[in-house]
Amino acid sequence: MMVAQRGRRPRAYSQADRLARMLRALASRSMTVRDLAEAFEVTKRQVYRDLGRIHEEGHPLEQSDGDGEKTWRLPLGYKGLPPIMVSPYELMALHFAKRHLDYLTGTPFVEDLGSLIKKVEVGLSHRVVNHLARINQVFLPRSVPVRNYVGQKVVLKQLQKALLLQCTVVLQHRRPGYDEPAEHRVDPYVLLLYQFGLYLVGYSHRAQALRMFAVERIVSVEVMEDRFNLPEELKLDQIYQSLFGLVDEPAQTVRIQFASDVAYLVKERRWHPSQQSEVQEDGSVIATFIAGGVDELASWILSWGPAARVLEPQVLVEAVKAQLTGALGRYRSGHNID
Repeated sequence: MMVAQRGRRPRAYSQADRLARMLRALASRSMTVRDLAEAFEVTKRQVYRDLGRIHEEGHPLEQSDGDGEKTWRLPLGYKGLPPIMVSPYELMALHFAKRHLDYLTGTPFVEDLGSLIKKVEVGLSHRVVNHLARINQVFLPRSVPVRNYVGQKVVLKQLQKALLLQCTVVLQHRRPGYDEPAEHRVDPYVLLLYQFGLYLVGYSHRAQALRMFAVERIVSVEVMEDRFNLPEELKLDQIYQSLFGLVDEPAQTVRIQFASDVAYLVKERRWHPSQQSEVQEDGSVIATFIAGGVDELASWILSWGPAARVLEPQVLVEAVKAQLTGALGRYRSGHNID
């Protein structure tokens, strides 16, 4: 009597093997979570974990839009990310970037950069691994004043998505001095970093013009399905290079004389792209800018105390005088500042 042979039991793939096979499957066709669960004989919960791992490793995983059962896929014929080889000096540069962004701890940017560094460190030689502790300690950033963006993690995640996909957003933004936020429909163009602060710059549908929103004042972000195209004539880098700070005002010639005892600070630093410095016979330096933003220029000039004097324009001279007079008046009054 012949005994029928039993079929071979399905192979239990290791996670690494299963992920590799899943990558190849998703690069050949779109698949639902149910399809993947059946193909690899795992639970749907495990499929979601595997998809999350694939996404975290940086593979260009895409999910279908619209109603109905979602499908997942990779670009047709995708063969995976190439191995990354780095030198200790390149790794040092990555850690430098991360330490420089310490003021953004708790945001997606620092978390994503930390994730990238971990992926790079996986393939390091033992010699480099032994130096990791030292590499982490060679930079000591001092970023002040620091703004707290930990509570804006969800907002920044939404802005990341909108900026990458060029999707219109609806912002709830609270202006200083107002209790209730105002709604703005915005096409987000760039995320501007200025003096350790984050600002969203985009086209406001309500104002029908460019507007800037401080990220710490954004209460919520809703990413819409509407897509937009960046205007070809828009040159934001050129716009902001003509300003001294963030205030959009017409550029004009600014000349400031700095005393000889601070002249080296002016010569060693570049305060504006258009800056030109001219040393005088007495050792002082005249710095010339082509920039807009009178109030921001005035505040910066006052930070130098008696070591700086505005030569032109007259409107800036008057702005500095007004701020000095106001400050002196508070001290002369003998009353505490409210």
